[in-house]
Amino acid sequence: MLQDLIEPWSGEAYRHLPDGNYDVYDFSYTGLAANNRWNVQGEQTLYLAGSVDVAAGEWSRHFQFDRSQQLAAKTKRRKVYQMMVNLNHTLNLCDRLCWQELSLKDAPKCFLDKNIARATAQFIRQTTRVEAIFVPSMVFLDQMDKWVLVIFLEKLPIDQPLEFLPKVEDYGYFNVEI
Repeated sequence: MLQDLIEPWSGEAYRHLPDGNYDVYDFSYTGLAANNRWNVQGEQTLYLAGSVDVAAGEWSRHFQFDRSQQLAAKTKRRKVYQMMVNLNHTLNLCDRLCWQELSLKDAPKCFLDKNIARATAQFIRQTTRVEAIFVPSMVFLDQMDKWVLVIFLEKLPIDQPLEFLPKVEDYGYFNVEI
């Protein structure tokens, strides 16, 4: 049963933002993109990487495939933050048992189709108490330990982010030369 796979989780994850004076707790941009894999435009969704290599790989993939040349010129450097995360209800879409409970065929490869990824996330978001899902990194699709944490912000007190993101530390920077 899917409900049996919902678990609390605490651990470290990584977020990167443009270099500059940005507030890591500012979630105002989290629902603006029209091309996210795990949410539709308008849904405030925070994406955190499970490791620095996943964060770098995912940013590089988006930088390469999803950014216009004009925007790419403005995003050469990203500031990386290491965040402590505390969540009460998570679901792991990197787990075969979860794929079976959701009747997903050809997982995790099926998540390459944004429509399937979004539909899966929508089902979980709308029918369960899950606050976040662990999803396979599209960069490391054959390595289920290389995950992205997709947080459904409407299910959390975003006006009090320290409740679910209690600690943030500067980690460093990513740089891209064009």
